[in-house]
Amino acid sequence: MVRVGLVGCGTIGSQLARALQRDYHHAARIVALNDCNHRQAVLLQRRLTGHPPICSLPALVRKSQMVLEAASAEVSAEVVTRCLRAHRDVMVMSVGGLLTDRMWQRLARRSRGRVFIPSGALAGIDGVKAMAVGTIRRVSLTTRKPPQALSSAPYVRRRRLRLERRTRPSVVFEGSPREVVSAFPQNTNVAAALTLASGAADSRTRIRVVADPTIRSNVHELDIESDCGRIHCRIESRPSANPKTSEIAVRSAVATLARLFGRVSIGT
Repeated sequence: MVRVGLVGCGTIGSQLARALQRDYHHAARIVALNDCNHRQAVLLQRRLTGHPPICSLPALVRKSQMVLEAASAEVSAEVVTRCLRAHRDVMVMSVGGLLTDRMWQRLARRSRGRVFIPSGALAGIDGVKAMAVGTIRRVSLTTRKPPQALSSAPYVRRRRLRLERRTRPSVVFEGSPREVVSAFPQNTNVAAALTLASGAADSRTRIRVVADPTIRSNVHELDIESDCGRIHCRIESRPSANPKTSEIAVRSAVATLARLFGRVSIGT
């Protein structure tokens, strides 16, 4: 029985916890919760069997064999670093935080803990990983979201952009993966996952963020060219209960539990 700690008790964390109890109760149990929003943690605690305790992050890591991170890009690198130092496995949803702090990659080479990164809202990640075995020449990703999903981003607030007044699709930002993750930490986990999977340098990867008042879903358009071919795909996903997060990203996290606790693994 694997002891699991959950960091982040919001939309994704809650669904992960319920799926874990429903489908993998024979293989794992939640032993600790952590969230900067104590009320949110209490609400989830009351709904879970055994009412796991709400702990500090260091205490949660000590209690757990595996940690599921579903909090934010601001804390994900710290969560991963603590887990690897303690030789714990960790699944990361807030992938953007891993681009701004690369210490975890050095730790991963020495740790007995493993890092699992779900595909999130990015279809085609298996093909990207296969292409990365050879030479990737060019990567581009365009993310389109309704203006309200982008309005609280640091970049939008710093520039005092009034996205709600726009009546046509407009490019809000274009830059490298690290730049876009810093500018839109809650909206660009797809860009971070793509960067880590492809291994392509920033100079070969361009990310665009588009505020589009004509859509209600989140749209990601991926174009990648390598020495063995080309991938072009378009993903449309309605927002989850949290408008900044695609429903497909939430379900990707739940599907990853099968890889961690199930008996059959499908895909690269």
